[in-house]
Amino acid sequence: MRQRQAQLDAAGARVWLVSFETLPRTRAHLRYHKLPYPTLVDEPRAVYRSLDMDRGPWWRIYGPRVVWRYLLAYLRGERLRIRGDTFQRGGDVLVDGDGIIRLLHVGVDSFDRPMVDDLLTQLHALPWRT
Repeated sequence: MRQRQAQLDAAGARVWLVSFETLPRTRAHLRYHKLPYPTLVDEPRAVYRSLDMDRGPWWRIYGPRVVWRYLLAYLRGERLRIRGDTFQRGGDVLVDGDGIIRLLHVGVDSFDRPMVDDLLTQLHALPWRT
């Protein structure tokens, strides 16, 4: 997403992150991945619960697709940093200027995210843009 920030800016998007981790772990994650976005630390997971982003079953969270992606990363020499509650599902939410949720994507595993092109398409289709 960071690589497409100029397009997101042009579409009027403001990216926010939500983390269920502690503040020190969230800060470390943001630094490690060089993420410039404002972030809400939601340790009690109130935001997650409000969006039905529950914890996933082990067979989905550590299914073949996830194991394969981690194996490829390992073979490329990437340092794997698996920490925290790996069963907590994440997602992407597109909220318009009136606070209406226009897109809610709850991931089935840690790699299940909509493509940025799909988010941009949704952004350009918002009523205030016409």
